[in-house]
Amino acid sequence: MISRAKLAQLGVVLPDPPAPRGDYVPAVVHGGVVYVSGQLSREGSLTITGPVTSATSQEDLKRAGRACVLRALSAIDQAVGLENVSRFLFLRGFVFAEPGFQDFARVLDEASKVLVEIYGEQGRHARSVAGVAGLPSNGLLEIELTAVVDMPQPGGGA
Repeated sequence: MISRAKLAQLGVVLPDPPAPRGDYVPAVVHGGVVYVSGQLSREGSLTITGPVTSATSQEDLKRAGRACVLRALSAIDQAVGLENVSRFLFLRGFVFAEPGFQDFARVLDEASKVLVEIYGEQGRHARSVAGVAGLPSNGLLEIELTAVVDMPQPGGGA
């Protein structure tokens, strides 16, 4: 579980919760699990764009991964509060890449690192990644995130 103080200590500032750009919700909670809708590599109103090539800088990959994860965490915080997340289960990534690009794991590694940086061992997760021919707004990366939520029971005390 993470606190606002821990986020501040790490220098992590969550963006505003993402607004859906269609007929869906940013996150759904069911059976103690939160499922986060796809989050694109956006910083504010700017999109970190693809396609990824062998010449794409590691810094751009890092920015894209971090932007996606922070947007997903903001959606979780809005839905259930980050303090109620006990473990991340799965990270799925979609990389907009040029034909022939194969190093998709390197792109998604940057998103994985952010979860571990913030949550430690509880941030380690299973994952998959696929290359795609395009993403909304030509985004470089889109992720989906799944986590376990431990919600306080009504009348159950601290």
